[in-house]
Amino acid sequence: MPCTGRAKMVEGVMSQREARTAIDAAAIALRGIVLGREPGAMIGSEDALIATLGCSRSTLRQAARLLEREGLLKVRRGINGGYFGSRPDAGSIEATVSAYLEALDIDPRDVTIVASALWVEAMRKAAGADGAQARALAERLRAKVGAIRDDAGFEKIREVELLIQAEIFALARSAYVKLIFDINVAFSKRRFAPPNPDDTSEAHRHFVRAWRGAKALELSAIAEGDRELAAMAGMHSRKIWHQRIAARHAQ
Repeated sequence: MPCTGRAKMVEGVMSQREARTAIDAAAIALRGIVLGREPGAMIGSEDALIATLGCSRSTLRQAARLLEREGLLKVRRGINGGYFGSRPDAGSIEATVSAYLEALDIDPRDVTIVASALWVEAMRKAAGADGAQARALAERLRAKVGAIRDDAGFEKIREVELLIQAEIFALARSAYVKLIFDINVAFSKRRFAPPNPDDTSEAHRHFVRAWRGAKALELSAIAEGDRELAAMAGMHSRKIWHQRIAARHAQ
């Protein structure tokens, strides 16, 4: 390759790096502005932000697209348009990350292992929470679990399961652990085959009884403040749940 050709190639690579650096710098600055304001607040017009950040229109728009994907920015066009700060919600985070995991072709079994480990840790923390609060929660949830009949449909069981999960994560003060747990669950759902409803089968009734017993064991461990029993109960509960999901979504 002639020297001039190599020089042009190097110059092109350097230009791309400089452009990338400019976009990253604009994104960092824009992110700082957004996080310094209340969600929903107008950050400024495009022209005003170009002047504030000292960048080109193209650089600002590319940086804005990065923040839009992060859920931190909304761009509105038109007379009343402008750049508005935002915040990602748990649902959008779960959907985005689970889609990314799917693109990486992650083994769902690995995700299941991680979700179970997170639940066991949440159970340990919940069992170590304030005794009076833990006992009150356990008593309240025992009533809900005990009210479940053997012929309850899967969606009813799932509704109560999600309620119990939310309550236990809250008792354990594990919002971050819950977020990662929910991301794993959202990814797993993307890999599920269509369900085979069999809510009237004996196998389903056996699951309901086993699930009810597992939940009772979890709640007893929390009420007693026994961390190790809570961990074992959590593992047992997750095993029962995973077996039912696998059977329900089998091809």
